Amino acid sequence: MICIKKKSDKMNYPVKAVLFVLIILLVVFPFGAKAQEVDYSGTSAANFLKIGVGARPMAMGDAAISTVNDPTALYWNVAAITRIEKNVSFAFSTMNWLVDTRNSYIASVFKFEGIGSVGVDLQFLDYGKIEETTVYNQKGTGRFFSASDFAFGIGYARKLTDRFSFGIKFKYIRENLANASADAFGIDVGAVFLTSFFNNNLRLAATLSNFGSKMKFGGRDLSIIYSVPGNPSGKQIPAELTTLEWEIPLLFRFGISNYFVNNDNWTVLASYDILDSRDYDVRHNVGAEIGYNKTFFLRGGYKFNYDEVTYTIGAGIDFSTLLDTKLVLDYVFLNYGVFGNFNQFTLRIDL
Repeated sequence: MICIKKKSDKMNYPVKAVLFVLIILLVVFPFGAKAQEVDYSGTSAANFLKIGVGARPMAMGDAAISTVNDPTALYWNVAAITRIEKNVSFAFSTMNWLVDTRNSYIASVFKFEGIGSVGVDLQFLDYGKIEETTVYNQKGTGRFFSASDFAFGIGYARKLTDRFSFGIKFKYIRENLANASADAFGIDVGAVFLTSFFNNNLRLAATLSNFGSKMKFGGRDLSIIYSVPGNPSGKQIPAELTTLEWEIPLLFRFGISNYFVNNDNWTVLASYDILDSRDYDVRHNVGAEIGYNKTFFLRGGYKFNYDEVTYTIGAGIDFSTLLDTKLVLDYVFLNYGVFGNFNQFTLRIDL
């Protein structure tokens, strides 16, 4: 009798990891080469979609797509919501942002056994009240208007194997400026792969964010009265200003992370992300996290090829080991040079 021994799936994981990286590189480099031919700086709308959320990933220098493990994964990498172990998880964060604006984010993820994980999130950027100015009243007319941006998303992710997760998110995007507005629809896709390297601690991840329709402003503020030039009677006619369509910011990220120490007393995590966008040069993000007793965490990161921000620092406390409550509080400090310092807190509750 001839016996055929089936190879263990574990033996295939390094091969799968290499294939995963090769596929990502084949996808990225053609786009990157093409992007170098034209300068698209300043050609995207809805740029609030580039503002990071969540104190933990931001404290690690935005090197997040392979490390994020809370509901903010809906922003960073929708596939990573499968890493949330609890059946229901909520996260909320808010911070003052550039030039007196405020960026807020809320997300919730629900885990369904045998089906996958489903999440919803909302990102909201509030510009506050802005005083109107005109050619004749450049110091202000005394009238005020408001402006805001928001994105509402619904995501789904599933573990296709015990090591590979895939997710997709659909979102509605809207920008409001006084009585004019623009909207668009976008799609995010992401994947996370847990390799067998370094005692099953090395993760690879990739995301494509904001693939969708263009934005074009319309509304009552674009209606004007036009004076016909050269008309002796000064004839005026109603007219409508036409605006151009603008792309939403397409972002591609590839990330890698590894727990170099991972036991009950100490954890040491390091991560790296590369970010490619259609409207600025390639950026690099590195981050690290040191944890003690799975309760106290110190984090830091560095961001390369950014205009103002460079280093990031933060901390976190998991109260589940201290109190009878499943609550996590994270904090990040950001230095944006001439724009000042910013602080963000993120509260996570698991049910």
